[in-house]
Order: sequence, then C-alpha cells, then structure tokens
Amino acid sequence: MDARYWKHDFLWALIGAVCCLAVHGAAVAETPLVGTLPTLDPRPVGLGGVLRASPSGTAGIYLNPAVIAMTPIYHIELMYQYMGDDQMHTGGMAIVDSVTAMIAAGLSFNYSGIREPHTEHDAFDGRLSLAGGFGNVFFIGATGRYLHLDNNTRSEMWGPAGVAALPASGSQQVDGFTFDVGAALTLGKVVTLGLVGYNLTNTGSRYAPLELGGGISLQLLEMLLVEVNGVADVSSHDKTGFDLHLGSELFLARRFALRAGYIYDVYFNIHSISAGLGYVDSQFALDFGFMKQAVDDGRLVIALGFKYFVN
Repeated sequence: MDARYWKHDFLWALIGAVCCLAVHGAAVAETPLVGTLPTLDPRPVGLGGVLRASPSGTAGIYLNPAVIAMTPIYHIELMYQYMGDDQMHTGGMAIVDSVTAMIAAGLSFNYSGIREPHTEHDAFDGRLSLAGGFGNVFFIGATGRYLHLDNNTRSEMWGPAGVAALPASGSQQVDGFTFDVGAALTLGKVVTLGLVGYNLTNTGSRYAPLELGGGISLQLLEMLLVEVNGVADVSSHDKTGFDLHLGSELFLARRFALRAGYIYDVYFNIHSISAGLGYVDSQFALDFGFMKQAVDDGRLVIALGFKYFVN
C-alpha cells in the first residue's frame, strides 16, 4: 500500500477514535475538582503558559499534542521544576520524534514529591502522544496519560482567596488513565490556531481536571513570537473557571531567547507574571523559566531544562 494512503487512513481513524472518546469522557467527568499544576517544560513556564498554538517541541506533549507534528524534530529533554510555597520538586524527561516515522510521537515521564510536616505528596505522570498532519496545514493529535498520585494532608489546606483546597482529613489516591485531544491549523506563515481538550475522562484528581484550551499565535520575521491562550476549567469549581495567558518570545542572533508572560486567573482573581531565558546551539538548548503569582503567599515556580537535538 502507498505510504501516503496509509498515513491518511491512520489520521482519519485517529480523528474518529478521539471524537468518540471525547464524548464519553465529557459524560463521565462529573466530580468537582480543585487545582492544577503548571506545565513542567521551562519554555512555556517563562511564556505565561502559552504554546497551545505554536510548534513547541516537547512542550506539545503537555499543552497540545497536535503541534508536535508541525515541524521535523527529534528532541530529548531533561527538566526540573521547583514550586516554592508548596515545596514541591519535580523531575522528568520528554522525547519527541517527528522525523523517523510518518506519525509524530512524544513520550514523557515525570515524578513530583513533597515532604513537609503536614503534607506528603508523590505523583508519577507518564504520557504518550501521537500526531499527524494534512498538507502541512491541519494537524491533529492525542495524548494518553497515566497518573498515579498519593496526596495525604494532616491539616486543612487553603487555596487562593480563602477557598478550601483539601480538608484536614484529605487523602487523595489516584491510579488511572486519561487522555487529551488537540488540533492546530496554520493560516499562512504567520498565524496558527490551536484547540485542545484535557483529561477527557474523570480521573477523580484535583490535579487533572476536565479543561478546554485554545489559542492563536503570530510568528513575525522568524524572530518574534506572540501568543494568546485561554483555558476553561469546567470541573473544578461551582462554576466554570477561566485563565487568560499571554506570552512573547524574542529570538536574537539565532542563539538567545528572551521570554515574558502574563496569566490572569478569573475565578480566583489572581494575576501572575513570568519570564524566561533560552540558549540554542546546533546540538543542544538550555532553558530557564520563572513564574510568580502576584498575591501574598502566591505560588512561585522555577523551571530548568536541557534539550539535546538528535536530528
């Protein structure tokens, strides 16, 4: 069989499968959930959590699986993240290959841990992404996610704005699968649109709520990226929550990346700022990302990454 026809048959089968799963997932996601974790990848951390509508390499595994098929890459990344107020340390690895096969694939493994007098937290997160494109214009992808989470609290924990996050007797044990589905559409060489659904089955985890995200990105003169994203959380609160994300990246001398971002959490009325730096060589890249909520005792996130270019 001609490889082109096999590729198109596979993509149409993928579209049909994920649409059916999405309908099922939306029907069973009924439990109210509270709280999410920021992406581990340092580049979107510095960009205010955007990149749902941009070719983003390994970050696409977390933000929109469709975008991993947009450019031919073979990247391996090691990542570390520290969340200050939570005293959470997270380490992980991600691989994206859109070169050696007709279907782009991504794989990631992360581990998070907290050890404090009132909290013990252990989480393992594994993801597998597959994506493909039609004529380098429309892209679709899906990510299967396995989440194992033990979150034990021995005193009451409060979230932003005095909203209870976990009761004193809280003990959250999660061990299950969920999935994300995403799509991206390029409009010429400048504009890209992205749309993605997260955690489309009910994990019962406050760290994996049912969400719908999307965005638009502008790539100007191959050196400036500007992107706007929105994320709606439909399962964590008594009403739908919404986050607005803005990010911009300036690429200088084909080596240095300067990043800045802004996040507004509408539900909790919290503003966050972010910044980041990147260095890109012919064989590797180094990334740093920083994010801080502009409230008393607001969440602090610091992320580091080392990326190796296999091809």
